[in-house]
Amino acid sequence: MESPRHVYERRLNAVIDHIESHFDQALPLETLADLAHFSPFHFHRIFKEYTGETPSVFVRRLRLQKALTQMETPSRPTLTDIALDCGFAQSSDFTRAFREVYGYPPSQHRKGRAGEDSKIRQDILANRGYGSTGSKESGDDFVVRVEELPAIRFAYVRVIGGFQPDRLLSGLDRLLTWGKSKGIYPGARLATISPDNPEFVPVSRYRLDLCMEVPSGFAETDELSYATVASQRCAMLHCHGDIHKVHRGWTHLFAHWLPDSGCEPTDAPSMELFRNSDDSQGWSILDLDCCVPVRPLRKES
Repeated sequence: MESPRHVYERRLNAVIDHIESHFDQALPLETLADLAHFSPFHFHRIFKEYTGETPSVFVRRLRLQKALTQMETPSRPTLTDIALDCGFAQSSDFTRAFREVYGYPPSQHRKGRAGEDSKIRQDILANRGYGSTGSKESGDDFVVRVEELPAIRFAYVRVIGGFQPDRLLSGLDRLLTWGKSKGIYPGARLATISPDNPEFVPVSRYRLDLCMEVPSGFAETDELSYATVASQRCAMLHCHGDIHKVHRGWTHLFAHWLPDSGCEPTDAPSMELFRNSDDSQGWSILDLDCCVPVRPLRKES
């Protein structure tokens, strides 16, 4: 039987997913509360307890993260266009919110600055923690391929504070236990997905979805949340090694391959698609594909 806590979690995950896909639209508290099947008064408190932020703060931070991503693309739009595209009513609202969070106006932003000297710098730096530059001279000999990935249906456990080992391991244990109880694990493909950029989002707020692919026709139950990743074109890099090597793989993708590729990332989140789905030997050695959804590089306007 589904526990009451899981009912709350599933409802709140549905709200977060809605915010993620509608961040550029009006998101009144009453609408979000209705999606969660709570009264607006109680939803405000319940949402904060689950995410660590009020709904309005969560929405603002997500919009700023989306704006930062646009500001750091080669085909950077104007700040006014970015503000409107990311759900701010006007550019002055965007400027005020940006300064409040990062400590300087968006007009003074340069690539990487948010991760270097913003107000949340110390918290962000804790996200990195792998101690590797991922340089071309590392000897990893990474090879990147571009493939069309078909749509994938996942069951997932959402971890808020995804860089905290105790929360991560607890979420993973819950996912694997569930998969075993349904007879689809070992064997089902695993993935991690996060819509958050670890360069911009504090450790305590970083979202990480621990995912397990479900087969076609699977009778979905209420213990977990579900989502479909749409078919998309991805740059993919195979990593086999420890977490340090995986970090170097991501660095190679973004720092070395992308700038010369003629591609740019889409707005869809990156993924880690695991090739090893059997946890019997532990997870000290990982076998996975780092996947970045990409499109042809757009010309600057």
